Amino acid sequence: MQENRPKCRKNAFYISLIYFIFGLSWILFSDATVAFVVDNANEITSLQIYKGAFFILVTTLILYFLTYRFFHIIQSQCDANIKQIKKNSEIKESLKISQGKLSRYDMLLSTIVNSSPDAIFAKDLEGKYILFNNGAANITNADAKEMIGKNDYDVFESEVAKKHREIDKKIIDSREVVTFEERNITKDGRANILLVTKGPILDEFGEPFGLFGIARNITEQKEHESFLEESREKFYNLSHIDKVTKLPNRLYISEVLVEKCSQEVPFCLIFLDLDEFKIVNDSYGHRFGDKLLYEVSKLLLEVFDSSAFIARMGGDEFAIAINSSDKKEIERLMQKLHHKFNNPFKIDMVDVYITASSGICIYPDDAQNMEGMYQASDTAMYKAKGFGKNNFSFYSAEFKKEAVEYTQMVTSLKQAIEKSELELYFQPQNDVQTGKIVGAEALLRWKSEGKMIPPDVFIPLAEKSSLIVEIGDFVLKSGFETAKRWYEMGILKGRIAINVSARQLIHLDFIKTLEAMLKESGCEASWIELEITESSVLENPQLVINLLEQLRALGFYISMDDFGTGYSSLSYLKNLPIDKLKIDRSFIMNIREQPKNQTIVKTIIFLAKELGIHVLAEGVETEDEHSFLLENKIDSIQGYYYSKPLPLSEMQKLLEA
Repeated sequence: MQENRPKCRKNAFYISLIYFIFGLSWILFSDATVAFVVDNANEITSLQIYKGAFFILVTTLILYFLTYRFFHIIQSQCDANIKQIKKNSEIKESLKISQGKLSRYDMLLSTIVNSSPDAIFAKDLEGKYILFNNGAANITNADAKEMIGKNDYDVFESEVAKKHREIDKKIIDSREVVTFEERNITKDGRANILLVTKGPILDEFGEPFGLFGIARNITEQKEHESFLEESREKFYNLSHIDKVTKLPNRLYISEVLVEKCSQEVPFCLIFLDLDEFKIVNDSYGHRFGDKLLYEVSKLLLEVFDSSAFIARMGGDEFAIAINSSDKKEIERLMQKLHHKFNNPFKIDMVDVYITASSGICIYPDDAQNMEGMYQASDTAMYKAKGFGKNNFSFYSAEFKKEAVEYTQMVTSLKQAIEKSELELYFQPQNDVQTGKIVGAEALLRWKSEGKMIPPDVFIPLAEKSSLIVEIGDFVLKSGFETAKRWYEMGILKGRIAINVSARQLIHLDFIKTLEAMLKESGCEASWIELEITESSVLENPQLVINLLEQLRALGFYISMDDFGTGYSSLSYLKNLPIDKLKIDRSFIMNIREQPKNQTIVKTIIFLAKELGIHVLAEGVETEDEHSFLLENKIDSIQGYYYSKPLPLSEMQKLLEA
C-alpha cells in the first residue's frame, strides 16, 4: 500500500497541472476572443458571464466524472477488500476444520498402526526408517521412536542387514509388491522367522521415494508346523515301517500293490513264511527271534535288487513284489534264495538253521487286485509247505479249487455242529489176559447227507480252521453225559477215554470248562480218561506238564496217545504226570515180521512198567499181533481184534451183555 503512494501523488499533480493550464488557457483565449469579436461593453459583460458559467459547467462535469470515477474505484476496492476478507475468513475457518480433521485422521492412523501386532515400517531410498511401529519394535527388541532415521545395520546383524538392503533394492527397482519368508537375527541374538510383504512407495509421478513393509512373526507357527511334520513322519513310520526289521509293513505293501494293480503292468508277489519259527522263539526267546527276523530281512535285501519291494507282513511272514512276470527268472531268484537258507544264521554266537516256504502269484494271470494277490500267494505258500521244508510253489488254478473245497468243507463242518450231525462211537479196550472190557474210547463220527465222512478228513480240517475247540467241547460234554448214564445203569466198565487236542488243551479256559461240564453233567472226573498226543507235549513241555498236574488233581486219568511217533518222548516220559501209554498202531501192525518194531514195543512195555504206567496197544487186528503182545505182558489192547468202533446204542448193548 505504501509503495503505491508516490505514484498516486504524481498522478494527482499531473491532473492538477492539466487543469491549471486548461483553465488559464480558457481565460486568456476566451477573453481575447470576446474582445475581438464584440465591441459593446454590455455584451462583453454578458458574454463573460456566459463564458464563466460555461467554464463552471464544463469544470463541474469534469469534476463529476472524476469524482464518480474516484468513488467508483474506491467502492470497488472496498467491495473487493470486504469480499476478500470474507473469503479469507472462510478459508481460515475451513483450514481450522481441515486441520482438526487431519489431526484426528493422523491420530486414528497412528493408533491403528501401533496397535497392530505385525511389524509395519517404511524406509526412504537410503534405507533409513521413516516409519517404525510398536509391532516392529517388539519383533526386533528396539525402541520405535529411536529407530526413525536409523537403518537395518542398527538393529540386525551385518549379514542380515546386507541381505535386507539387497532385497529392498530389487523390490524398488522392480516396483512390485512381494511376499516371502525370511529368517532374522537381531544384534542381541534373537532369531525369528517372519512372513514379510514389501513394496515400493511411489509419488504422484509414479517414481519410488521409499519402501514399505509389513512383517508377521511366524516363528511359533513354523515350530508348530515342524512339530506336526515330525509327528506325521513318526506316525507314518509307525504305521508303515516294521519296528523289528525296518522293512515296510503290511499296510505299506498293500498300498504299493493297489498302485501296481492300477497300472496294469505285469509283476509278481512272493509270500514267504519261515518254517518252524515258533520253535526258535520258544527255545531262545522273542529277542533272539527278532534278531533272526532282522537277519532274514538282510538276506532278502541281498538276494533281490533295489527295484523289489520287500515287506514284513507280521510274525514270521514276508512279502516281496518284483517287477517281473517271467517264471524262469523268478524261479532262478527263488532257487538262489532258498539255497541261502541252507546256511546257518549266526545270532548271539549261536548258529541257527531255519528254512522258508514261499508262494508265488503273478499279476494279472493269477489275480487282478491286492486281495486276490494275497490270497493266491498265500495258497501257493501253503502248497509249498505241503511239499516239505525250504520249497517254493507257483500259484495254480487247481489251488483255488482246493481252497474252495476246503472253505466249503469248513462251512459244512460248522453247520454239522449246529445240525447235530456229529455223534460219538465207542471202541472197547480189553484186558489182554481175560479179554474183558476195561474201558472204551470215544471216537467222533460225522454223518452228512447219509454218508460217513472219515475222521482223518475232518479232524485235520477242524484243527486247521480252529473249530477243534468247539468240536472238542462237544465230545467232552457228550462223553461226560454218557459216563454218567452208564454209571447209573450199572454198566460202566473202567473209564471212557476222550481225545483232547493240543489247541484245546492249552486253551485259556480249558480247566474252568471241564469243571463246569462235570458240575452240569453230574459226571465224576475219575470215570474219564483224557488222551493227549505226544506232539502236544513236545510243543510246550513245561506248560503241558503243569496242565496235566492240574487235571490229575481234579481226578482225571491221563493217557498219552500215539506214543512213539514223536522225536524226544523218552526224555519227558519220566516227568510227565500220566497214567497210561498207548502204543501207536504203526508199531503193532505185522509186528511178527518187523524185528525193529518188536524191539521198540518190548522196550516201551518194559519202561512203562518200570515207571508204573499202564500200557495199551492200539490197532490190534490179528492173532499174531495179539499173541505177541500177550507174550510180552502188555496190559490191554484196543482194535478190531475184539471190536470195531460201535454206535452208542450198540456199545450199550455190548456192555449190558
